[in-house]
Amino acid sequence: MTSDGEDEQDRTGPLGKDQRYFDNSAEVIAERAKLWTNSRRQHVVRQVLAAPNREMSLRQLAQNLRDYIDERSDQDPDYDDVRQTLRRRHLPLLSEHDVIDFEDNIIRPGPEFGAAVELLVRNDPRV
Repeated sequence: MTSDGEDEQDRTGPLGKDQRYFDNSAEVIAERAKLWTNSRRQHVVRQVLAAPNREMSLRQLAQNLRDYIDERSDQDPDYDDVRQTLRRRHLPLLSEHDVIDFEDNIIRPGPEFGAAVELLVRNDPRV
């Protein structure tokens, strides 16, 4: 046991003691790919990155996403539909993966937000 009560074995991953454990199983890789191949989830990260204080309301995000979809496609999405899809599908998934914190209709960066931005930049340097 360590001084903080954590079992020594739990802190040792395939990279050695005190190294972060990366799970590269096919299931985890497929889940991560699903997370990032969706343009709406990518848009959420871009919008939070561009927001003042890296914080925005669900209302702002839904309106921005509705306008983004409207500009880039023949669709004319309904604001309420976009808001509900964000609330029920995209934001919970991003929150589950610690990319964002979503509480009281406010979206803020989560612990993994920087890694998400890095991945977006790597795939699209215009971010």
